[in-house]
This record gives sequence, structure tokens and C-alpha cells, in this order.
Amino acid sequence: MAQFNTQYYSGDDQYSDGRIEDRILQMVQEGKNLETSEDRSFSVLYHLSPVRENILSWYPFREGASVLEIGAGPGAVTGLLCRRCGSVTSVELSQRRAKINYERHKNHDNLTIMVGNLNDMQFPGKFDYCILNGVFEYAGSFTPGEDPYGSFLKRCAGYLKDDGILLIAIENRLGLKYFAGAPEDHTENYMEGLKNYPGNPAVHTFSKKEWEELLERCSLPYRKFYYPYPDYKFPNEIFTAETLRAEGFGKNAWNFNPGRLELFDEQEMARTLCREGVMESFMNSFLIEAGSRRTQKDREEQILYAKISADRAEQFRIQTVIRREKDGSVRVVKSPLNEAAKGHLLKMHENECASVPEKNAGCLLLQGELLPDGAVAYAFLPGRTLSQEIGRDAASIREACRMLLELIESSAEAGGTYTEEFTTLFGTARPDTDPGKMKMVHPANIDLIFDNIFPAGDHMTVIDGEWITDTPVPALFILWRAVNELYASRKELEQVLGQETLLKEFGISASDRQVFWTWASHFEKEYVKANQLGVCALPARKADLKDLQWSGSDVRLTSTLYTDRGEGFREEDAVHMDVVLDQGRYDVTFVIERPEEVRALRFDPLEGAACICNLHTDAGELRAMNASAVSHGAQVFLTMDPAYRLRCRNHPGKVRITGQVKTKGVYWALEKSQELLKKAKLGPVSSLARQAVRKIRKQQS
Repeated sequence: MAQFNTQYYSGDDQYSDGRIEDRILQMVQEGKNLETSEDRSFSVLYHLSPVRENILSWYPFREGASVLEIGAGPGAVTGLLCRRCGSVTSVELSQRRAKINYERHKNHDNLTIMVGNLNDMQFPGKFDYCILNGVFEYAGSFTPGEDPYGSFLKRCAGYLKDDGILLIAIENRLGLKYFAGAPEDHTENYMEGLKNYPGNPAVHTFSKKEWEELLERCSLPYRKFYYPYPDYKFPNEIFTAETLRAEGFGKNAWNFNPGRLELFDEQEMARTLCREGVMESFMNSFLIEAGSRRTQKDREEQILYAKISADRAEQFRIQTVIRREKDGSVRVVKSPLNEAAKGHLLKMHENECASVPEKNAGCLLLQGELLPDGAVAYAFLPGRTLSQEIGRDAASIREACRMLLELIESSAEAGGTYTEEFTTLFGTARPDTDPGKMKMVHPANIDLIFDNIFPAGDHMTVIDGEWITDTPVPALFILWRAVNELYASRKELEQVLGQETLLKEFGISASDRQVFWTWASHFEKEYVKANQLGVCALPARKADLKDLQWSGSDVRLTSTLYTDRGEGFREEDAVHMDVVLDQGRYDVTFVIERPEEVRALRFDPLEGAACICNLHTDAGELRAMNASAVSHGAQVFLTMDPAYRLRCRNHPGKVRITGQVKTKGVYWALEKSQELLKKAKLGPVSSLARQAVRKIRKQQS
């Protein structure tokens, strides 16, 4: 039985997701898990989904290792650590979250859950591993001093043995998804991390280069970066620098944020960055392995890549790991994630062993070695897959489909029936064509997709016999499924040769496609029970910057209030606020800390655009500093950095500014500046207009 230690608990749960945690606690107290609960809300999925364990399920922990898990929360990875390691000490500040963790994992005798502030705790010894899963970014909110992140990192390293290892899972400040339109994970503000969190000392993530500098500063010279995709929260793949260069990177990912915009195709851009060799700096998340010099020793194995299939029914949960052995050889190991999945892998191994080379197609299904722990090991196949051989031309697409259909039909027979097993796998929908007149494959490898085929001259090798069925399956369904997978992962092919056109050429009608969709959906959702996270997935809102006409309608901007406390207007004393203009209506409230110290105030309504502003405040008087003209009582700013002085009798703790703002583009500002120059030959207006023209032309050049 796990131990629950409240010796250091202060009675204050400072971090909470609210009432949902009470509901989750009740669920786990009743013995429910994600599979047995009717609640499929995102909060429940986030805390209880087995996919959360993917971040470390593949990691080669030392046998019998001792682990300190800091900020364990409701136990997203605690159960995995208990199963894989000798002893686990999980620290959590919130008692309610710690109780959820305890109820989920109380049957583990090697678990101690400690509630309270880590800084107050004493431990009997040091640990082999210290794990920070989504915790380090908050160090600025609970660690005092000028360098809270460095101090916290050093403290965590201090809990380790001489050869101990830190494992830190965290978002990348420069993650590609933030460029593509995802709000920052912790603040929900767009591009806040890209701007380095102005005015926000409580939360901070870091780029790869910043991490390397931080680890060096904290005397942790050993470091290795893993790259979870799409992020560390719900990863289904783990890459290294070596495997990021593979062309299979950048598959579609679920979105769970209602504020997600799609400024461009993130997956296509990811493949471009991989080809450029810079994707490591733009991955959405990191898993960082760090330690002292004593950690730098030869490993028994080196993980190159992992694919984890945990978002399935329990009996189908497996993972695939590519690893380099100590002798330099590379092999692929498929292993079960639980006891129930061992039977699935055993059946897969038996099907692969029972297969024989198809003489007509020159094809061989790769066979593996069954290991004592229920895993299956394979030789690593170098070379390119059939998917990678497909270029961006219609001829290569058609040729690949022809090769695949020939391979499928090499073991097909004319005629067949839909068996009871077929109905279990694919449901009751049936195409118009009589099965007796169709080519049926038996046994059938329904996962015979382009990514699983390695062509070499006249010979082809097929990998992954996980989904070989004992029932006859139409050959055209297998081809349809392969084409559908190809077009889903390579959207650009639709512009080269439409998927519908291609399928028609191979005799797959519109009615066939509808039935095949139904079969595939039943297999995924009802039989395998895969992609349960999709229940909470949300579509991204497509956005195109060319559609922003700078009209002042529904525009998001950042306003800044600068305070002079005797040392001038400094960035560190500034207050930044994100504002959304609703049909040009502007309303923002700034909160000023220690207002009695303020000597002067400067207000910048926005940056990066010219504008027309008609603003006022009840806190004092707004005076434009660099407006080029006044029109109908509104200030016309032709500069890209408009500014006001705010004069107050007594500097208040809050300043509310309201009115109208119309943002304008560069070309409008240039035309307006030239117009003003013609009207005013002398004076401040013409001077400001000339300055505006010079600045705008400089920006254009």
C-alpha cells in the first residue's frame, strides 16, 4: 500500500483546476478510470488519459531506480514510474491533487506521496532520477531571488546521486505551433512566449539554446534533448536529432485549444524545417535529460525514436522503439504497455511467422524475434519507404498505387463472403457489389500502407504485421485505406492529383468510398477504440493575414503603460495588456503597483501600425507625444510607435483608458504623410510628416 505523508502540508492548496478535481477525485475513489467513466470532458482526459504516460513509457530507466517526482499533480505519470522503477517519491503542493494520485495508485507498495512545499521537505537519501513533468516553467512563481529558474534547477540537481539524471518535460518557447497561431499554453495570449513573456515573471519557457546556457550555468554539462511530438502532454512520437530528419515527420495532431488559429499548415512547415535541418529549435516541446559529468558513461542502448500507441483499448496498447545497441547495430523493438497487450503482440508474431514470400510480387513480410518479456525485436531496415519514393507528380502517385494494388492482389482470390469476424472488425455496412464478384484477400494485412513498404529493385519488404486478419477482406478496401493515409499525411498531393480522381481510376466508386469510410471508422472507434482524445479535439480557426485590412474591426493589439520611478521609462517597469478592438472600440485598464513611487506615465496604445486614436481617461489628461495631425478631435499617428503622456494629479493604482482606435497600414501612412507635406510647408506637422515618410520608407526597404 502506498504511503500518504501530510507532514509538510500547510493547509493551503495554491494550485487547482477547480471543481473538476473534486469530480475526478470522486471518480477514482469509486474505482473508475478513463475507460469506465462516462465523463469525456477535456479535464478528465487530460488528467486520466494513459497517453500522458507516453512521455516516459519508452525511457530506459535503470533497474530498481529511485525516483523523485516533483509536482506530481493527479499522477499522470506516477503509475508508470511505480511500474518501472524501484521506489517513487511524489511531491505535490495541493492535497486534493495528491489525494487523486493516491486513489489511483495506492496499490503500489513502492510509492510515497508527500504533500506540501518541496522547499520544506527532507528526504532520507538521494535519488537516481528527478522528474519535472510540466513544472519547471512555474519556478518564477514559487522560487525567490534574481535567478529563480537557475536556483530551482540547482536545487533539483542537489537531490540527485553523483550519477543521477534530471528529466524535464516542458514547452519550447519557440515552438512552431506558436508561430502557426496557437496561444501560449500558460497565459492563453498569442505569441507571448515568442516575445519572451513581457511583464510576466510568474511563468517562463525556454528555447533550446537558452536551455543549453541554463544547464551550463547550473553545472550540468551532460544533456540530451528528446523531442516529443506533437508536445509533451499528449505525445505519440519521440524523436531525437537523428530521426527528426526523417521525411515521415509532421503528422496531423489533435487540437484542444478553442483559441487556436491556423495561420499556415504547421505540418507542412514542419517538414520544410526538417529538410532545412533546423527543426530541433522549433519543436513544440522538449524532454531534457541532464546530469553531472559522472552521468556521461556508455549506455547499454541509445534510443533513437519511439512511437507509442496508448490511445487504444487496453489489449492493443503497444509501443515501437528504434534503438542503437552498444555494438552499434540498430534494431526495432515492439513491446506491450501492459499485460493484456502481450497477447496482441504474440498473435502478430505468429501471423508474421506464418506468412510466406509472395512470388508474384517479390514481397516478404519482415519477421521478428519473440523476446522473453513479450516484446518482438526486428532488424532495422535502412532505405526509403514507398511513401518517400512518391514525388510531387501524378505519375509517381499512380505508379506507387499500381505497385501496391499488384502486391495486394497477388494473394487475392475472386469471390468470398463477409464473415462474423468481418462484422466484428468493420461493422454491418456493405457495398453494392456482391462479395462473390470482388477480389478478396485472406489472410489480409489491412495496414499495408505506403509507409510500411520498402522497395528495393524488384523486391519489396513489408514491415508491421500488427493488423493481419483471419477473415477475407476486399482488396480495394486495403488500397483505399493506404491512399487515404497517404493523402492525410501529405496534403500537397491533392493539388497534384485529386484523391477522388485517383480512386476512380482504380475502380473505387463514390459509394464504395462511403462504405469504406464506415468500415475504417468502426475498426478504429469500436474495435481498436483508438483516438479517444479525438472526442475533445477542436478545429483550428483558419486565419490569413492578408484578410486583415487594418480597419480597426476585431483587431488584437498590445497596449503598454510605462512608469517612470526616477530612472526614466524602463521596460522592466512597463505594464503590457492585450486588447481586442471590437469595431474600433477600445477599453483597457492598467493596474499600477506601488503608485506612490511613480513620477511620470507614458501610454503606447499599440505598436507596429499607424493609427487614428480618440481616447480619454478619467485618471487625468492624455497628451499625444508624436501625433502628426488632429482630425475631428482624434490624433492621427503616422509613426509605427504612437505614444501619449498621461498627466495625473495623484498617480492612481488603476488607469482605465477608453475610446476609439483605428489601425492603419504602412501604405496608408505613407500616402497620408505625403498629403500632409503638401499642405504644411513649415511647423511641427510637416516635421513629423517628414520623419514619418523617412521611417516608413526605411521599413519598406
